[in-house]
Amino acid sequence: MEPLDPVPPPGRPAAEAVTVPPGTPARRLVARGADVVLVVVAGCPLVALGAAPAQPRPPGSSVVCPRGVPWSVAGADAEARLVVVAVPAGPQSTLATLLGLPPLDGAALVAAAADGGLEVVLEPIAGT
Repeated sequence: MEPLDPVPPPGRPAAEAVTVPPGTPARRLVARGADVVLVVVAGCPLVALGAAPAQPRPPGSSVVCPRGVPWSVAGADAEARLVVVAVPAGPQSTLATLLGLPPLDGAALVAAAADGGLEVVLEPIAGT
């Protein structure tokens, strides 16, 4: 008899260095098909997880964003650098793209996020 495994094995993880320019607006995102870990390596970006308000995260801190839980990243006064790890791969590259783009209208933002497995949550972010 074969063992039952109701959870499919995760795909390969991937990591990408991401720059968060100063003043980048918070975009609330959800990765439904991946777990995402944000590791701050420089600067102090504003990061929110779930319904909690955004907080400055100093270098060396990390935030685990489980699949299905909304999270956001915003720029503070100075440029910040993150390493974004996604399991399985996909959302890390999309986040890098979204943070590097000039401001997009709602439809373009939703389409760009969806290409990489992220959903944009278009409701207000607590504390902003």
